[in-house]
Amino acid sequence: MVVRRHLLTGFMAGELDPHLDGRVDTDQYAFGLKACENFLAINEGPLVKRQGFEFIRPSAETAAWLTAFRRSIDQEYVVEWSDLAVRFFTNGARIETSPGVAYEVTTPYVAAEAPELSLQQSFDRQYIDHGSHAPAALRRDSPLNFTFETIELLNGPFLDTNSDEARTVSASGATGAITLTANSPIFEEGHVGALFRLEAIDFADIPQWEPGMKDVVVGEKVRNGGRVYQAATAGTTGSVEPVHSEGSYYDGQLTNDLMNDKGPWGVKWTYIHDRFGVVQITGFTSSSVVSATVKRRLPDSLTTEPSYKWAHQAFSDAEGWPQLVTLYKGRLIHFKDLDIIGSVASDYGGGRVNFDTHTAGGRIEADLGFRRTIGLEDPPLWVSGDRRMLVGTASRELAVGPFNTGSAFSGTNIEAEPQSFYGSERVFPVQTGTETIFVERGGRRCRAADYDFGRDRYDAPDLNATSRHITHGGVLQLAYQRNPYSLVFGVRADGQLIVHPKTRGEIKGFVRYRLGGGARVLSAVAVVGADNKTDDLWVLVERENGAGATVREIWKQAAWRELGNDPAESFYVDGGVRIAAAANDGEFTGLDHLAGQDVAVLANGVVIPGLKVSADGKLTLPADVVPAFDYTVMVGLPYTATATTMRPELRDGQGSTAGLRQRLVKAVTRVLETLGLKVSVPGGVTEEVILRRDGERMDEQIPLYTGDTDGLVEAEFDRDGRLTWTSDDPMPATITLGVLGVDVSSADA
Repeated sequence: MVVRRHLLTGFMAGELDPHLDGRVDTDQYAFGLKACENFLAINEGPLVKRQGFEFIRPSAETAAWLTAFRRSIDQEYVVEWSDLAVRFFTNGARIETSPGVAYEVTTPYVAAEAPELSLQQSFDRQYIDHGSHAPAALRRDSPLNFTFETIELLNGPFLDTNSDEARTVSASGATGAITLTANSPIFEEGHVGALFRLEAIDFADIPQWEPGMKDVVVGEKVRNGGRVYQAATAGTTGSVEPVHSEGSYYDGQLTNDLMNDKGPWGVKWTYIHDRFGVVQITGFTSSSVVSATVKRRLPDSLTTEPSYKWAHQAFSDAEGWPQLVTLYKGRLIHFKDLDIIGSVASDYGGGRVNFDTHTAGGRIEADLGFRRTIGLEDPPLWVSGDRRMLVGTASRELAVGPFNTGSAFSGTNIEAEPQSFYGSERVFPVQTGTETIFVERGGRRCRAADYDFGRDRYDAPDLNATSRHITHGGVLQLAYQRNPYSLVFGVRADGQLIVHPKTRGEIKGFVRYRLGGGARVLSAVAVVGADNKTDDLWVLVERENGAGATVREIWKQAAWRELGNDPAESFYVDGGVRIAAAANDGEFTGLDHLAGQDVAVLANGVVIPGLKVSADGKLTLPADVVPAFDYTVMVGLPYTATATTMRPELRDGQGSTAGLRQRLVKAVTRVLETLGLKVSVPGGVTEEVILRRDGERMDEQIPLYTGDTDGLVEAEFDRDGRLTWTSDDPMPATITLGVLGVDVSSADA
C-alpha cells in the first residue's frame, strides 16, 4: 500500500456547484468544498464556525421586513416593518415605552409593501418612496423618538404642459379659495390634494414697463421680465426697471441731488404675479370642476380668459407616486415609471422638497428642478448612488449622470448610458467598498458592479459563477456586514442565509447558514454595534415553538469570537440567551421562547447535553455541574456546522488519480482553539478528533485545542474519498489545514 498525501490549505472558494465536481483543473476545485453549512471560509483561508444568534424579542405578529436607519456611523438602528407600524432596535436592544412594551410609530404601509420601500438616508431623516403612497420620511427627533411624516411637495413636480388649445381651464379668482372650471373632463377624485399649475396665455393686454411713462396712477399694472407689477404710487417712471419677485420698490433713484432735492423719484411698483400660478386641489365636484386653494398667485387674466396652458402634478393618487428615491449631486432624486425627477439643488429638508422648474420670470436655471423621461422599455427597479447613479431595470443596468462632467448636473445636462444587459431583480443592492452588489433577473445570480476605467463603464462579474446552486429558490434581500469580516449576506426564499466574503482575494465563494430549531430567515440587516466599531447582523426569523405554534422573533448574531477569548463566553446557540448565574444556582426561569424545546447548554465553558426547557420556561441544570461560584450559562437552540471536501485530486508521474478507487486512511486536521470537532467518511463512523490528553483531569472540561489532531479513519475503497467535518456542540471550531492520507488502488489504474 502506498499512501499519498493530499493537502487542503484553504477553503476560500466555499461551497461549489455540483456541476464543478469534475473541474479538477481549476483553483476553485483546489480551494472549494462540496458542502459548507454554518462554517465561514474567511479571507485567510480557514473555516471558522459561525457565531450563534441571540434572542432579542418577539417581533410584531405581522412583521415582514428589516431595514436600517443610519443616522451616523455611531448611531444606527434596525427598523422592523409590520402592518401599519414600525419598531426600532439599537445597541443590541429594542426601544420600549416601558419594560416589555415596544415603542411603535404608525405608518401607512402594510407588511407586504415593506420589501418594496425605497429608502434614502439624510442624517436624521430617511426618505421613503413606494409606488402606492405619497413620498414620506422617518424622522429621528431624539435617540429614542421618531416621527413618520408625509413630505410636502413644493412647486411640483408637474407633468408636461397641455398643448391641446381646445382644452382650457379658467379660475374663479386669483387668490384664496377658488373654483377651477375646465371645458373637458381632466380631473379625477385622485387629484384631490395634488397641485395644479395654470399659466396665462399671454400678457398682451398689460402694457410693457418703460422708463419715462407719464401720468401713472395708483393701481395701474405693467409687465416686465415675465412679471406683472401694480403701481403703489402715481407719477412718472424712472430708469431702473422693476425685476423684483416680492414686495415693492421704486423704479427711480432714491436721491437725485445729494446737496439739494431728495427723492424718491419714479413710481413704486408692487410685485403681483408672473405667468405661472399654482393651486392645490381641495375638492372634487366633477371631472371638469374642482375646488382649490391658491398656493402661488394666479395671473388675473385667468379669471376672464381660460388658458390651455395647464399641468397636473406628476405625483398624486390619480397620476401615481414615485417608486425610488436617492440623493445625487445635491438633489433629492425620484424615479417614477420612466421619469427621473430632480429637486431644486440643495432645496430639500425640514419635511419639504422644492421642485420649482422656472424662476419667477419664467426662466430655466441649472440649479432648478427638472423632470426627464428615459427611453427604456422597462422602468427602474432600484437605484444606487455612486460616481453616477446606477439604475437597474428588468433588461439592463444604467449609469445616470451629467453628460458634460465639467458642468453642473441639471435637467439640461443629464444622460442615461447602458452599462450592462443582464437585467435586475427588484432586490435593493448593497454597496461594499467601491462595488454595488445587485441580484440579476431571476434571483439566481449576484453581481458586483464596479467602475472599470479601462473600459469606461461599470463591469458586473458574476459572484456565484462557481456556486449557482447556492441561490436555490432565489435571493430576496441583501445585507452587508462591514466589520470584523467584510461579508455580504443573501436571504434565500427557503429561509437560509448565503454568505460571501467581500475581500480582495481572487478566490472567494459562498457558504450557507442554516439556523437552529428549523428557524427560517425572513429578512436580514447589519448595523453598527454598541462598540461603534463592529457590525451586528440582525435577522427576523419564523419558526415553530415548543407548543407547535408558528412565531416570529428578532435575533442578533453574537459578536465574532477572537482567539484567546474565555471559552466560557462562547456563544454557539441560536435564539439563545446569556445568563449571569450566581454560585450554586442551577435553576433559571423566563425562558418562555424556548419552552418545551430541547436546548444546547454551555455552563462555565462545559457542555451540558440532553437538557430541555420546561413548558413554563424553566431550565434546571444537573446538580453535579453547578459551580460553587458565579458563572455564565449560554442556552439556546442547537445547530450543526458541517464541511465536506471535494474528491481528492492527486497527481504524480502517471497522471491524475481522478476516477480511481481509493480510500482515506488518515485525516489529520490542524485546528485553532477548537473542541467538539468530529470527522466522518461516506458510510463510515463519525469520530471525535479532539480527545482528552494524558495528564488532563477526568472531572474537568477538555480545554480548547490548538494543533494537529490524530487522524486515523476507517474507510472502504470507493471513488469518493471525501471527508466531512462536523461541529454540533456549542463550542468554537476553526480548521486551518486538512492533511488526507489516500490509498489509491493500483489495480484500478
